[in-house]
Amino acid sequence: DVTFSRVLMWDINTPVTLKTHGIIPIFYPQCGVDKSRCPGMQQRRVGAWVVGFKLHFLSQYLSSLQLKGGFIFYVERETGNFIASSNAKFDSFRTIVDETTKKVSYAPYEANATDFPLKEVKSRVHWLLNEREGKMN
Repeated sequence: DVTFSRVLMWDINTPVTLKTHGIIPIFYPQCGVDKSRCPGMQQRRVGAWVVGFKLHFLSQYLSSLQLKGGFIFYVERETGNFIASSNAKFDSFRTIVDETTKKVSYAPYEANATDFPLKEVKSRVHWLLNEREGKMN
């Protein structure tokens, strides 16, 4: 079963971006998805294969689509964090500068937050995360 991690900030190298990891478990013996290949044997998970996906590439791709006046965006449903959009000029995270230390840090935007800068996204995200399923926030 392939799973994906939550979206996280990646600022170890440039460009600073959001990232997720695809995680594929490794079993021994390797029977694949067909358990009949190893009759009577119990598989043990012995490791995992992890692949990182830098999500700024998703925004680059979406911005290259020739949309006719439309707009595409992705939001992580579990957290409400803004992931990517077809607006190539908008970073999917905020840059925070500590006034005292001048240290720079980064954090994902919460697309449903009152200060989220893209108005065309905010109302749609509020509907998706709340009103569509009958929840009201």
